[in-house]
Amino acid sequence: MGNRDGSSSTFHQSRLVELFARRAGDRNVVCPQDAMRSAVSRLRRRFRHTGGLDERMRFYLNNRRVISARIVEELGADAALEPIGSRYVDGFNVLLARQVGHTRLRFTLAHEICHTFFYEFVPEIKFTPHGIDDMEERLCNFGAAELLMPATAVQRIATSRPVCMQTLCELAEEFSVSVIAMFLRLRSLRLWDCVFSEWQRMVNGTFVLSNLYGGKRRPWVWEDPSILDHAWQSYKPSFGTTVLHYRSEEGARYFFPARFQAQRLGNRVCALWGKKLQSPAYSSPLFRKDPLTAQVR
Repeated sequence: MGNRDGSSSTFHQSRLVELFARRAGDRNVVCPQDAMRSAVSRLRRRFRHTGGLDERMRFYLNNRRVISARIVEELGADAALEPIGSRYVDGFNVLLARQVGHTRLRFTLAHEICHTFFYEFVPEIKFTPHGIDDMEERLCNFGAAELLMPATAVQRIATSRPVCMQTLCELAEEFSVSVIAMFLRLRSLRLWDCVFSEWQRMVNGTFVLSNLYGGKRRPWVWEDPSILDHAWQSYKPSFGTTVLHYRSEEGARYFFPARFQAQRLGNRVCALWGKKLQSPAYSSPLFRKDPLTAQVR
């Protein structure tokens, strides 16, 4: 079942993941992430055509014996992989939830493709009744990011561009993934070290944090609320320095001075924010590669 997180966190191995790492990786590979990276790299190398992204995805699906993809109602997740028979060679169907948007579709399909590796290399577990393995899910997210956003390609392009919303949107379009998937990939490759947040506009005109990526979720509030309102009204990116703050359950107030860029994307305002020092790796002065740590006052 697919999500968009392409992070590369450490995995605590289940029996399924342990066997996958032992069988799917190259010689002497025992790390699950390295095993998934090897499996994905082999698949990517098999595509020897010059076609576009759609042709490449069709090749990946065919090569991994995905026979069909169809939309179903009330799936309960973005997608699910359905084995056709009791062996890997019998193939699979992909079930897609109707609400999966175009920008999420490619990552969702790539996630399900990565599930086929587990059916191929650990059939004694995958083709018997079993529950959802969280470690497998995270590995499939990791593999989907590797498949759609190869590290070398992302590094080559991203390192020559400033850290800003325009770059993020351009990269997402170039790799045909969602803005969030692209941001998480940049974070996992340690190319960007900032926070991406989404703010929902309420009926009374105020904004509430709906999602935050790249840092711990806190009830952050902008010191200057007009920043989000200006971004909402203008549709143009706004730059500057501000302070975000929140109050803990114990009553302590935390403040974070940040350099930011905010822009309206559809029905939300998105903001990149982080330390206000310049990183020597980029031409933009927006962010510095420092961990996001709030200061208590």
